[in-house]
Formats: sequence, C-alpha cells, structure tokens
Amino acid sequence: MKRGNKIVKLVAIAFLILLGGCTSNTVKEIPQEKEIEVRTIQKEFTPHIWSDHKILKISTEACAEKGKEILESLGFNQIIKNGSYVYGNYSNNRAVIKCSSVNESTFVYAAVAGPKVKVVEKLRNEIVWQL
Repeated sequence: MKRGNKIVKLVAIAFLILLGGCTSNTVKEIPQEKEIEVRTIQKEFTPHIWSDHKILKISTEACAEKGKEILESLGFNQIIKNGSYVYGNYSNNRAVIKCSSVNESTFVYAAVAGPKVKVVEKLRNEIVWQL
C-alpha cells in the first residue's frame, strides 16, 4: 500500500507540474485609446446683464424678424432666429430678444450679457431703441 500511495503522490505532483507549465505569466497589454488630459475651466469674468422690455403693436413674427434685423445692423454674428426668439453674439457679448403675444400686442424682452458693463449697456440701449 505504501508503494501505491507513493505512485499516486508522484502522479499528482507530475500532474501539477504539467498543469503549472500550461499557464502563462505574460502580462496582457490592453491598448490605450488616447491619453486623457485634465483641464480646469477658469471663469474669465463675471458677466454683466442688462435688460429692458416694450409692448409693440405688431405680430410676434414681425417682432422676431425686426429683432433679427436689429442684431444684424449692429454687427452681431451667429444670429439664430427660432420662432419668436432671436439671439446672437457680439465679441464677448450675447444678446437675446424674445417676443410674446399679449392680447392684441406683442411683449418684447431684450437682454444683453457680457464682461464690460458700458458695452453691455450700450448694446442693450441700441437694441431697445430700435425696437
């Protein structure tokens, strides 16, 4: 019996050696897509916002079209007209004109935001005066 136990132990050891030889210790490389760069966004300025409103005796469609024309005449770019809503950019400033139907009139809200208070005020005044 002792001899049988020795043979079983010997076969088990040989099996473990063979089994260990089949495994791989190589490191599998996972392809990296792109190196991620972390960037912190810093606030450049606290914007100033100036707004005003008027009631006009025109339709909301005519009001929005007039708002678009005003922004174009003042040199705004990237002007977007979406229904009765118009907005555009002027340097670091952004303007919005919103026309809403109220009874038989149109309520117009205009606002300008940007870093320099005097420029924001002047742009707002020009927009509202031309409405």
